[in-house]
Amino acid sequence: MVKRVLPNLKNFASVRAIKRKIKGSDVIYKNREALAQELINLGTANITDIITWANAEDGTTVTEVKDIQDIPKSSLAAIKRIRVLQDGTLDIEMVDKVRVLQMLAKSAGLLDVEQDGDKPAVIDIKMVGPSEDKS
Repeated sequence: MVKRVLPNLKNFASVRAIKRKIKGSDVIYKNREALAQELINLGTANITDIITWANAEDGTTVTEVKDIQDIPKSSLAAIKRIRVLQDGTLDIEMVDKVRVLQMLAKSAGLLDVEQDGDKPAVIDIKMVGPSEDKS
């Protein structure tokens, strides 16, 4: 495991605030794999993990919420809100998947723009002229 070196903070203003930030980032650093896995779980959860739907014989769509033991824990964590509406139906809202995926892409460096990406590549060209034949 990589040991992190902390700078000496005695001469900085608001040392307590800086120490709190470093401690918080240290907690995130130590749990980075679990944090990454949780973000991946949120980004890959599907509504079909929570509900099922099928066509009824009369042509309508029947929707059912799965039993709690049949729903993966990772998908349960992706539920942002459940509301019971006045007509007795459920309104299930999932976390913003696009935002989670953007966060994952950013942390993986996929959204970084190359500084020299629009510049042409330099190619080394050697010109060799005909040599005189002394025969």
